[in-house]
Amino acid sequence: MKINSKPVTGTSFAYDGCHKIYICENTQDEQDAQKTGYTIHPISELENTYENSCDLRFIHNWTLDKDYVSQLEPALFQE
Repeated sequence: MKINSKPVTGTSFAYDGCHKIYICENTQDEQDAQKTGYTIHPISELENTYENSCDLRFIHNWTLDKDYVSQLEPALFQE
């Protein structure tokens, strides 16, 4: 999967139920996200979750060193 032409590394994502979406790149990311109250979802649900999130939505990786979609930026999902 790519988002805005950036390859996504990870098989799941953490979601706060509103607008914060973080790609989990390994099991440690998933565990850390769950400990802080995020729900973990399979990456196959990412586009639908993004489209149904608050307009302030964004997508980063959990460690915050990859920015896939900034707030108020459009997202183009590609396989």
